[in-house]
Amino acid sequence: MLGKWGARWPALALAGALAVACAGAISKEGERWRAREGGASITDLTALAPGWLRTDEDGALLAYRTASGGRAAWLRQCRGAAASARPEAHALLVRLDGAHVEREGAVPISGREGWWLVASAIDGGARVTVKAVTRVSGDGCTDDFQLVAPYDFASLEPGFDAWWASFSAAT
Repeated sequence: MLGKWGARWPALALAGALAVACAGAISKEGERWRAREGGASITDLTALAPGWLRTDEDGALLAYRTASGGRAAWLRQCRGAAASARPEAHALLVRLDGAHVEREGAVPISGREGWWLVASAIDGGARVTVKAVTRVSGDGCTDDFQLVAPYDFASLEPGFDAWWASFSAAT
């Protein structure tokens, strides 16, 4: 089961503690959220796409929900070392039930090569579509942006893509 942020959740629960230690809390500056440490920032998803509501979720630096059950999150892990973006993005799917990558590719994110993928998986007995976009920074931190959509992936994806594309990092 995907739970809130996937079967990688046990790792992300630990990573959540590391994320807070690495990136610190976030603060709102106009329509952007900024990590207090490290300077990374991203536009508030509610300013980019209708229907998203800000929520707090364990393990996520920033999280949102829609009334239809869609979820989006910015997850940050700082381990001091990381693989390239492609294996890091695939690692998000390792423990997902029935996960199947449908499409993927390289994408630039804030001056670095990142990796995106779209997969289907099982969440609570129902098939969902998952999109993950991963960026590895020069200091070994990984920024993952995730979209989980049970019904309306096609309508949620454009806002999600505008959201992660607004990411700006110092490293």
